[in-house]
Order: sequence, then C-alpha cells, then structure tokens
Amino acid sequence: MTDLETLINIGPALAADLRAVGIPDAETLREVGAAEAVRRLTDAGLRDCTHAARAIEGALSGRRWTSAR
Repeated sequence: MTDLETLINIGPALAADLRAVGIPDAETLREVGAAEAVRRLTDAGLRDCTHAARAIEGALSGRRWTSAR
C-alpha cells in the first residue's frame, strides 16, 4: 500500500478527498483510473474542477498537472 501523497500532484487535501470516496492508496487510484476518481469526487461534492482532474491524470502519468498535455 503506497500513500497517495507519494504521487506527484497529490497533496494532503486531495489525498484526504480521495480517501473519503474510497480510494485509500496509490494502487487503488491506479486500478480505478482518473476518470472514475474524478467522478467519485464530483458525485460526493468534494471537487468538480479541472485542476483536480488534471492533477489526478498527472499523478497517474508522472507529470505535473501544469505541464502541457
């Protein structure tokens, strides 16, 4: 089990929100994928912004969310 905060772009606040929607670690985030993680956050009313989506996508690809796609 790898802490979410070890992933690029994932800080304490986003990690807490991911845990709140059933994504407790980096392995689970990789399994569910960015789209599902963002859907869960949005459905829970925790995050509904492009920044969070790009941060999660970047975390899974190892790129800063501010980098060009």
